[in-house]
Amino acid sequence: MSTKNPVNNFFLLIILSAIWGSAFFAIKVGLNSFSPTSVASLRLIIASIFLLLVFYIQKREIIFTKHILFLLIIIGIIGNFIPFYLISWAEQFIPSSTAGMLMAIGPIITLLMSHFFTKNEKFTQIKLISIIIGLVGVFFIFNVNSLDNIFIKNYTDTIAKLLVILAAFGYMFSNILAYEKLNHIDSFSITTFATTFGAIFSLPFLVIDLSFNSLKFSFNSYSTLAIIYLGIFPTAIAFQFRYYITKTSGPVFLSYVAYLIPVFAVIWGYILLSENIGINSMIGIFLILLGVYLGQNKLVSKIRKKNV
Repeated sequence: MSTKNPVNNFFLLIILSAIWGSAFFAIKVGLNSFSPTSVASLRLIIASIFLLLVFYIQKREIIFTKHILFLLIIIGIIGNFIPFYLISWAEQFIPSSTAGMLMAIGPIITLLMSHFFTKNEKFTQIKLISIIIGLVGVFFIFNVNSLDNIFIKNYTDTIAKLLVILAAFGYMFSNILAYEKLNHIDSFSITTFATTFGAIFSLPFLVIDLSFNSLKFSFNSYSTLAIIYLGIFPTAIAFQFRYYITKTSGPVFLSYVAYLIPVFAVIWGYILLSENIGINSMIGIFLILLGVYLGQNKLVSKIRKKNV
């Protein structure tokens, strides 16, 4: 695993988390006028147009082999369109903050999958400790009411929450796939063409959706701006960060973004909705950042090896 610029990657991870943390709110706004299929497809179409323009302006090149093409298509479907749709569908029935908090399952998913599907990301004691610390931090941020909301005995809510977790599987699996099989391709090319193939795959679903749900498609200014924002920031720009961090620090480190998303849900709530940040949330934010730091810090690993 490459560990270039670990400090820079730590700050990139925080920026990525802030952007992705805002995506759940933007999805909720977009759903006021668009269906889940339209939200997922339109954000991919907008993102792919943006990325392809930059790709062309910068005169980048990529050589497609059948193997590379196949992998980019799979990543575009499993890591982009399907998770986007699942989360959008789920947010019809659960709060956006709940969807964001459920993404905290990501590091556990990645830890298990990476042990079996990667060569360099094996299960270690320090990774287990860092994940436990981060998970404790998440529980500090959850108050009793939010825990009740997550485990409420309601069929629709339960299905919605399970689909968010399934979306997390898609994100993490595609990260591992890109890390292991496409490590020789620059992160911008992966982002551009995985997003583009995801957008192409989504087109038939968008056409069918608009045919049957034309009333859901409207140009409400807030919803339209939310979709544009989703396409450019949480998709095009954030996914560039996503694959860059995966290539340079590995999928397990990237998976810690799922712990930081709840942190930014609290921060955005404070900034945009004037919600107070309690002492439990402050403790939670500290523990989550500590867990992320321990999980990616080479010095900790060296000290541990020296003491063995």
